[in-house]
Amino acid sequence: MFVFDIETLGKKSDSVILSMAAIYFNPDEKPSPEQLREDAFFAKFDVKDQVHRLKRHMGKSTIEWWSKQCDNVKRASFIPHESDCRFEEGYESMRTWAASKNDPKCWVWARGNLDQLVLDDIEEQCGLEPIWLFSRWRDVRTAVDIFYETQNGYVDVNYPGFDSRNDITKHNPIDDCIFDAMQLMYGVNKKEST
Repeated sequence: MFVFDIETLGKKSDSVILSMAAIYFNPDEKPSPEQLREDAFFAKFDVKDQVHRLKRHMGKSTIEWWSKQCDNVKRASFIPHESDCRFEEGYESMRTWAASKNDPKCWVWARGNLDQLVLDDIEEQCGLEPIWLFSRWRDVRTAVDIFYETQNGYVDVNYPGFDSRNDITKHNPIDDCIFDAMQLMYGVNKKEST
């Protein structure tokens, strides 16, 4: 299974993509968070290129939201770097990485549907063949709520030494992927834990 996450500059399907990450895991092997992190894919994109060449959207409220995030999160996705790449370049790198997992028919998990909608939009705009077919996508929040009888799309994780408050930085796309995978594999049903 894959878990995918992007960070954007808006909430529309044609929003600028700041960065994207993905992890692959076999739930039967029960990987650790460290194993998930070691093999994660990450790409950070050239925002100016997307705005000028691709005419992608930036939302004022989202830019304001980013300005209030912690420095680590801003450095990971929001603040421009010399190494930022064009979207097509990063996307093709992710295609190569995903193909190396040799699991073309597995599910792709994302938190909600915005990530999939934005990815679909830019794939179509740039004429890119999708890495994962539309029918492969699944929503983490729905799965967590059904599996673990929660109502907010989040569940406590039962894994020795793992503490989401200290081990995960929200809005860092690699960490967001890891946390979602950990919830899917090691979530604790509230009724069973009481």
